[in-house]
Amino acid sequence: MASEWKQGLFNCFGDCEICCCGLCCSPCLTYGTANDLGKSGLLYCLLGCIMPCIPTLLLRQEARERYNIEGETMEDVGTAFCCTACVQCQTAVEIKERGDSSK
Repeated sequence: MASEWKQGLFNCFGDCEICCCGLCCSPCLTYGTANDLGKSGLLYCLLGCIMPCIPTLLLRQEARERYNIEGETMEDVGTAFCCTACVQCQTAVEIKERGDSSK
């Protein structure tokens, strides 16, 4: 059975450390999230400097698949393009609360 996200999309302040990191240094949050998911943090960070919504989308989908979170690809695309910072924070918090974060 599919689960839900532990933190809502617009609950950015649910984890102030991640929220501040996302607001002050979005590439740092992208780098850390990618590393936590076993991806190349540097590659995702560089891609995020060019087009921030793309690595955000890819990392959200990876987290959703890994933790069996219900949702659809088009929903991921819409949220990643329209609410990039919120999606970054939500994905990072999910990894942290599932115990896969290096922090």
